[in-house]
Amino acid sequence: MQETVQNLFNESIQIQVAAADNIGTPVLSAIDKLVQALLSGNKVFTCGDETNRFVAAHFAELLLHGCALERPPFAAIHLTGQARDELAQECFARQVSALGNAGDILVVFVTQTHNERLHQAMAAAVSRDMTIITITGDDPGDIAGLLGANDIEIRVPSNVRARIIEQQLFLAQTFCDAIEASIFQGV
Repeated sequence: MQETVQNLFNESIQIQVAAADNIGTPVLSAIDKLVQALLSGNKVFTCGDETNRFVAAHFAELLLHGCALERPPFAAIHLTGQARDELAQECFARQVSALGNAGDILVVFVTQTHNERLHQAMAAAVSRDMTIITITGDDPGDIAGLLGANDIEIRVPSNVRARIIEQQLFLAQTFCDAIEASIFQGV
């Protein structure tokens, strides 16, 4: 059992190192876009598939309530999946269509290669002239095909759901820490 646990720690560390080497540029671009949107008074929408919707909710909470600083809340909305059966696939898209505006950002946390709710949310964001930031694993499936030239794709170098989610949680915290540092400390 000890060897199994040690192997899991080692695998997680290796992915963290690989991510640091490979995804720095899109992460910095995402932080810059988030900072600019928030400084302009725009909103950040978050959503995730069934496996990691809690990551999206956590990111929205961090933006609303803060990380390292006591500060005013940022406009962050976690898209929820509570809808009648006939509207279940459209629930995220309907929220984006109702509340999203040009200049807002949709941050999508993905572990599955296809999720209709996420696809429809992304299509709604495109129609509202919003920027999309996706955080996926090595194989984003058809999600990547929904991104435009101004959107950002961050691929965690793994296809293992647990390792992807670990990195998504780390990135959510990193985004919030960097946003706070940039806006309130001039970093």
